[in-house]
Formats: sequence, structure tokens, C-alpha cells
Amino acid sequence: MSNEAARSKTIELTAIVATVALLVGAIGVRGLRGALPLAPQDRPREKTEIAEPMQLLGRGASMRIEELTARVSEAVKPNWSAAHRLPFALRDCPKLLDWIESADGQRFERLLAELRRGSREDAFASLALTLALARATEWNPGLLARTQNAERLGALLQEWLRAWGERGVGDTLLAEPTLAATVLYGRVMRIAAEAPPVGRFDAPYERAHAFLANALLDHQGQTTALGRALQARFPAASAGFDDEHDCLSGLDREAAQVFAGLDGKCSQ
Repeated sequence: MSNEAARSKTIELTAIVATVALLVGAIGVRGLRGALPLAPQDRPREKTEIAEPMQLLGRGASMRIEELTARVSEAVKPNWSAAHRLPFALRDCPKLLDWIESADGQRFERLLAELRRGSREDAFASLALTLALARATEWNPGLLARTQNAERLGALLQEWLRAWGERGVGDTLLAEPTLAATVLYGRVMRIAAEAPPVGRFDAPYERAHAFLANALLDHQGQTTALGRALQARFPAASAGFDDEHDCLSGLDREAAQVFAGLDGKCSQ
């Protein structure tokens, strides 16, 4: 074989080997699963970020609540100083509606609204105080099936989710608290709806269903950012929302796990 023929043969073999290698590589790459993106709450945080934010929604929140004093907006601080410790000072488990309609309660509710309109840290503080109120007051309908206390708590959670639900799930601070607030809203409103010993109160149930349907689906019927985050974190709650007979039961069960013992009877 001439040198020219040998060189041509070598080039041909090299091209074949390269082609095969490319094909094998392409098959291998197609077979690999791409890494799933990190959920916002799992992303690296700034050193100044609030550590373990869910603790501030828990039973021990009173021990950490002062961490938020330096973080709330300057414009809010006067009202914050005057009212943020009020739910932690409550004794004897007053009915939520009785207390929130008192002078202290009205001052506290105005603080919640002011915080909701502020920064992400303000919004988080508002949610932390709402949970403190839920723990310190009685809102379970009880044997008399009086739902107004639970419905008022549900309204506070609904206002927070309306303001922060969609953007909160993409935020490293608010992502997990937002989802926790969503399932808790479902639990509170289901407790109100299931208050009668027989049957169900339709008004709180339908109100919760309508609000959550708008929060989890957009006008084109596509899942919102909140809806996608709920599917990822609480798939049973998300799937259960399609149950035409009891769309809140899945959220109720998840909230009972996230907020163990939070039942409107000051059990914790």
C-alpha cells in the first residue's frame, strides 16, 4: 500500500472513531438526569439572613422575636415597639375575636397590616406574629360550632397570602413560611367548615376554595408559582385540592404535621 493510500486510510479510520465517540457521548448525555434546581429555601443564604425562619413560626418564637426588631423597616418600628409583644403576653387563652376587637387587639391588627405592606422582613414578621396570635387565643369552634374566631384567623392568613403568596415562594426567607401558611390556611378554614356535628358550613368552605383556586391557578388555568411550589413540597395537599367533596383535607393533614398541636384550643 502506498504512503498516500495509508494516510487516506488512517484519516478515514480516525473520522469513524471520532463519529462513534460522539454518538456514544451523545447517548450518555441523554441518559443523564439534569440536577434539579434547588428550592429557594435550600439555596445558599447571605450571612445576614434570618437563620431557621420556621422557628419563628413555632412554639419557641417568643425567645427569638426580638431578632426581628432590628430588621423591620424604620417606618414600622414605632408601632412594632408598641404592639409586637402583645400576643406573647396573653394569658388564659382568650377568644381570638374578643381580643382582636379590644384596644390592644386593634393596635396589633394595624401592625400586621402595616408589616404586610412593607419589606420581605416586614412580611415575615407579620406572619410570625399571626402565628403567635393563633397559638395564644381560642379559635376552635367547639361544641357550639361558633366559627367567627377561626374565620377571622383565616382572613388574616388569607390577606398575607394574597400579598405575599406568589412572590414569597421564590424568596429564600419566605419560601418555606409561605407554604406553611398556605396549608395552615386550609386547616383553619376546614376546621371552621367542619364545625357542625352533622354536615358542613358551606360559606367558609367555599370562600377558602375560591381563594385557593385563584392562588394556585392563573386565569388561563396554568399552575402559579405558589401552586408549583405546593406540588413540590406538599404533593398530597396539592393533589387533594382536586377532591370535589373535600378539597381542604390534604392541606389540613399537612398543616397538622407542620404545626403539631395547633388546633385553636391553646393546646401548645
